[in-house]
Amino acid sequence: MKLFDPSETTNDLDALLREGGFEPEDAKVDGIKQIISRNYAKRTAEVLERVNEVLAKYMAANDD
Repeated sequence: MKLFDPSETTNDLDALLREGGFEPEDAKVDGIKQIISRNYAKRTAEVLERVNEVLAKYMAANDD
């Protein structure tokens, strides 16, 4: 399950890069964007996993 459409996050990141004076279509910048995107996808998945664990514990503790 994806929380965001890839184009949504890419458009946001591209806008931030342009504001910082970088050209998002540049090959090196695009490579960095891919690394950043993978990192945030991984971190988001970890946070969602933790939320699910907390919810499961809460539900088990209140399953009376």
